[in-house]
Amino acid sequence: MEAIDKNKLNTAITYVERIADGKNPVTGQDAGTDTVLNDPNVIRCMFFIKELLEGVRSNGGYIGSRPKKSELADFPLDALQSYVYREDKPITRLVEQLNEPVDESLYRKLSYKPITQWLKLNGFLQDHFNTELSKNVTEPTEKGLQIGIRSERRRSMAGVEYIGVIYGEKAQEFIVQNLEKILNGEAAE
Repeated sequence: MEAIDKNKLNTAITYVERIADGKNPVTGQDAGTDTVLNDPNVIRCMFFIKELLEGVRSNGGYIGSRPKKSELADFPLDALQSYVYREDKPITRLVEQLNEPVDESLYRKLSYKPITQWLKLNGFLQDHFNTELSKNVTEPTEKGLQIGIRSERRRSMAGVEYIGVIYGEKAQEFIVQNLEKILNGEAAE
């Protein structure tokens, strides 16, 4: 099932709203009392059509149900061409940035989990018990530090201390360059 063109949908809703209000759909000016646009049956019909179209708009442009995640195509690797380093950030913010150009009605969005798992499997990150914080934490290994991954002690809004893993420019570029391997489960070179 394809999504409806959102620009056309918005234009259709605007026209239907104008007709329902007794106006010329193109100009928005009053249509006059002697026109069919002011017939009560036409007005009720236009309000009904408007409700249907707004339902399609609120459903992301789909009539009926949205496609299931299994029906969506894999994350498009060509979306990585628009990547530009902005700032050092946690992996969740990097993934949000990489997902920005992706049409979520057609493609599965990227998740941070396969990236961090791959980085752990390839020796860039490690989990260990932090005795000061009394909990397991993830931190970069020496190999991870070399590609620009670092950890910082932080405090949440609730006042809880934690270790945040931050990805610098070099680390972000490393992830972008290796994303196909990451998604395919291939080892790092």
